[in-house]
Amino acid sequence: MGDDKIRIYELKKEDSKDSNIEDFFKELDSEQRRAVMESNGKSVVIAGPGSGKTRVITYKIAYLLLNGVMPSEILLVTFTRAAAREMIERAQIVTKKDLSDMMAGTFHHVCNLLLRKYGSSIGLKSNFTILDEEDAKDLMKIARSRYVTSKQMNKAFPTHSELYSIYSYMVNTFLTPYEVVIKRAKRWIQVVDVIEKVFQEYALEKERQNVLDYDDLLLKTLQMLEGNEELRRRISSRFKWILVDEFQDTNILQLKIVQHLSEVHGNLFVVADDAQSIYSFRGARFENVKEVMDGANVFKIQTNYRSTDKIVELVNSMIPRNSVPKKLRAIRTSVQKPIVVNTYDHFDEAYFVAQRINEIVDEGFDYSDIAVLYRAHAHSLELQLELTKRNIPFKVLSGLRFTETAHVKDVVAFLKILLNPYDVISWMRVLKLVDNVGNVTAEKIISRITSESNEEKSPLDLFLEMKIKSSNVENLKSAIFNSIDKAPSFQIKNFYEQFYQDILEYHYTDFRDREEDIERLIEMASYYDNVEDFLNDILISEDVRTNESNDFSDDKGKVTLTTIHQAKGLEWKVVFVIGVNPGDFPHFLALKDNTLDEEERLFYVAITRAKDILYITHSTLPRREYFYNSFNSDKQIDRDFVKDIPRDLAEFWKVR
Repeated sequence: MGDDKIRIYELKKEDSKDSNIEDFFKELDSEQRRAVMESNGKSVVIAGPGSGKTRVITYKIAYLLLNGVMPSEILLVTFTRAAAREMIERAQIVTKKDLSDMMAGTFHHVCNLLLRKYGSSIGLKSNFTILDEEDAKDLMKIARSRYVTSKQMNKAFPTHSELYSIYSYMVNTFLTPYEVVIKRAKRWIQVVDVIEKVFQEYALEKERQNVLDYDDLLLKTLQMLEGNEELRRRISSRFKWILVDEFQDTNILQLKIVQHLSEVHGNLFVVADDAQSIYSFRGARFENVKEVMDGANVFKIQTNYRSTDKIVELVNSMIPRNSVPKKLRAIRTSVQKPIVVNTYDHFDEAYFVAQRINEIVDEGFDYSDIAVLYRAHAHSLELQLELTKRNIPFKVLSGLRFTETAHVKDVVAFLKILLNPYDVISWMRVLKLVDNVGNVTAEKIISRITSESNEEKSPLDLFLEMKIKSSNVENLKSAIFNSIDKAPSFQIKNFYEQFYQDILEYHYTDFRDREEDIERLIEMASYYDNVEDFLNDILISEDVRTNESNDFSDDKGKVTLTTIHQAKGLEWKVVFVIGVNPGDFPHFLALKDNTLDEEERLFYVAITRAKDILYITHSTLPRREYFYNSFNSDKQIDRDFVKDIPRDLAEFWKVR
C-alpha cells in the first residue's frame, strides 16, 4: 500500500506544566488565584464566609504538585477527616497524581502518626492506646478517688467530669490549675492544691498504663519537637509545605506545633477567618491568626458565593469589631432583605417559626432547605414541641458519636486489651461484662494480671489461667484466646459470637439496631490488616457517627435544629436565628463579664449560614435566666444585636 493511501492522524500533545496550570486557573477568581500562585514562605489567607476556602487549599495543593513538590513533602492539617479527604480527592482529579504518600488529617491524627514513629524519643511505647473522652473521665475518677476519701470532701470537690474539663482546658491553654480555676471555676479555689495532686496522679496513671488521652496527642508531640532539636529539624525537613485549614480554631499547642514543623523550609500556608473563631471554651485562640500574620504574606478572598446581596450587606454591617478588616462582595442578587421578627415571648417565637416553616414549604421549599439556629440547645425546646404538634419533620444535630455508644465502646475495649494488655480502663469495661464481676472484683483481677506479668506471660496469658466464678467467663476467655494476632474484623466477630451476643440481647431492648452497628463495625474493620490502624482511625475520627439524625445523606426532608457552634461550616437556603435577646444571645455571662467578642463572632457565623432567606427573631419578654441575672449582677452591659442592625438593611416584623 502506497503512502498516498494512508491518512495521518496526529496526537495532540499537551504543552506540559504551563498548559495544565492555565487550565487549572480557570476555576479560580482573581483573589483565589493570587492566594494560590503568589503565596510563598509564611502566608495567611483571610477567607470570608462562602468565599471558597476549600477550593483555595485544594488548588494550592495541586499548584504545588504541578510545580514539582512531591506528595510526601506536603502536610495538610484540617479539623475533620472528611475535609482532608475532600481536598485530596479534588486535588487528585485536577493533577491526576497519586497522593497516597501525602500526610493529611486532623491535628490529632497527624500527631498520632508522628508519636507512633518518633515517640520513643520521649519514652513512649509505640503500642500505646488512646483514651476517648469517656475513658479519660473514668481514669480521672480513679485518680480522684485516691485523694477524695470522705463524703464531706466529696461534696467539696469537683466531680471527675468537672476535673477532666478543667484538666483539658489547662493542657490546651498552657495555664496552671490555679489559673484555670480562677478563670473558669472559682468555686473550687479552696481545693486547688488537691486538684493539682489529682492531675499529677492522672498523668502518672496514664504513663503506667501506656495510654494517652486526646490532649496528650498534641502535648506529647509538642514536647517531642521542643525537647530534641535534631529530631525536630529532621521531621521539619520532610515537609516542604504545611497547609492548615480553619486556623482560627487552633489553640496554643497547635500554633506551636505548626511553627516547629515549618521551621526548616518556612512554607506555612494557613487559611482562616478570625471572625468565625467560636471555640474559645476549648482553648481556641483567634489571636493565633494575628500572630501568624506578623511578617507573613496576607491574602484576602472576599467574594461570597453563598448568600444573596441583601444578606451580605447585613453581614458586612455585623462583622465583629475585633477582627481583621474585610468587606464581602456578593455575586447573587435578590429583592428579599433579611427579616427581623419581634414576638412577645419564646412561646410566640416557636409558634411563628413553625407557622412560617409551613408557609415556606407551601411556597416550594423543601423541609431540608430550612434550619433553625440558636445560642444554646435549651432554647430549642419550645420549638421542638411546636414542630411535633404540627407534624413538621425535624432533626436535631446532637447525639452520641458512633464510638461513644455503649455497645461499640464494649467492642473497642476488647480490641484495646488485645493491642495493649496494660490498658486498665479497657479491662475494667470488659470484665464488668462478665457475670458476677463488679468494680471490686474487676480491680483485683486487673491488679493481679498487671503486677504479675513478665516477659514470658502477658496480662492476657495470666487472665486466661485465672479461676473466676462466673457463668460466662470461659466464653470471654475463648474469645480472647482465639482472637490473639488475628485481623480486627475477625476479632470483633469472634468477640460478638462467642461472648457478647447474649449480653447484647439481655441488656438492650433495641439489640437488633445495636447488632447492626456491630455488623457495620465488622465491615469497617475488614478494610484493615491490623487492630492498631483500625483503632487509630475510628478513635481519632470526628465524622464517624451512628445516630441517623447526624447523617445528612440519610436524613433528608427534615428541618434542621442546631446550635450555632454545630452549624459552623454548613449552609441552608432558609435560616432562622432565634432567641436573639440580651441574656439569651448575647449570653448573660458575656453581658455580665463584658466578654462580648465571641458572642459577636457567634452571631456573625449564624447569619452567614443563610443562602436565600434570613430570619432573626427576638422577644419582648426576656427569658428568666437573664431577668434573674440582671438583678444579681454588679455590672450589666447593655448589648442587643437586634439594635445593632441598620434599619435600612432589614425588614422588621411584629408578631401578634
